[in-house]
Amino acid sequence: MSEAEDKRIIRSMINEDYAMLSGPAGPRPYDRIKHHYHPRATMVRTGVDQKGEAFATIMSVDDHHADVDRKLADMDFLEDEIDHQCEVFGNIARVRSIYRSVYGSGGDAREGRGVNFYNLIREDGAWKIMSIVWDNERPGLKLGGVE
Repeated sequence: MSEAEDKRIIRSMINEDYAMLSGPAGPRPYDRIKHHYHPRATMVRTGVDQKGEAFATIMSVDDHHADVDRKLADMDFLEDEIDHQCEVFGNIARVRSIYRSVYGSGGDAREGRGVNFYNLIREDGAWKIMSIVWDNERPGLKLGGVE
């Protein structure tokens, strides 16, 4: 398989991830994308707490999905990719995916942006997500050069 074809497949996987997460309040259809993840994949939410201290919340894919369902039980959510940079080397790949998110709807909607770093491996002829690590823009941390 060519590097261009690998990148096309990886981009499609990530697009499916964003599309699955976006939608009206309530649980997400995780079964649509679960096959994209390695059974030992991790999800890592990073940020800064109210005291200004850095944190990292490390979760399994199932734990992350349960966390998302709790957070979005009563809230519409939209997340879409606005920039994508993929690097493939043999059986590993790394993607820097910049996203825009909208929590809620109407006058109560809250918009934001952030970065997902995806790490993938090729196993048994298929690309699998091994980890996603992300952080969001906040005061003092802004994405430059991305509209």
